[in-house]
Amino acid sequence: MNDSKRSASAITLSTIIKRKLSFLLDNDICPWIGDNTDLGERDALEQLLADSTSMVEKEFEEKYLLEIARLKRRIEGKIFSVADNDDYYESFSNTIIEILSLINPKNLYDFDDGE
Repeated sequence: MNDSKRSASAITLSTIIKRKLSFLLDNDICPWIGDNTDLGERDALEQLLADSTSMVEKEFEEKYLLEIARLKRRIEGKIFSVADNDDYYESFSNTIIEILSLINPKNLYDFDDGE
């Protein structure tokens, strides 16, 4: 069935992530240049996509809420080496937050500071 004729209720999280990844890599509006911001978003989307097909919702949310908390502490605590690029990690983190908020808007505020 053509995607445009599919019921909106049939759209899965995996479908949304695949579309975001496809747009990032193959759009004419803002072409892929592969800088650190793009790489962070791409890497996050690829990881989220793989996990979205193999994890249950609770496990998925818990894994990524912990990842966001870890990245938040890393960025705020300046725990990085000179070779690290903040733009990459910020983009990676923002992409995860965006997907988590689609699952449950509460996830925008529900970051666990413990690992």
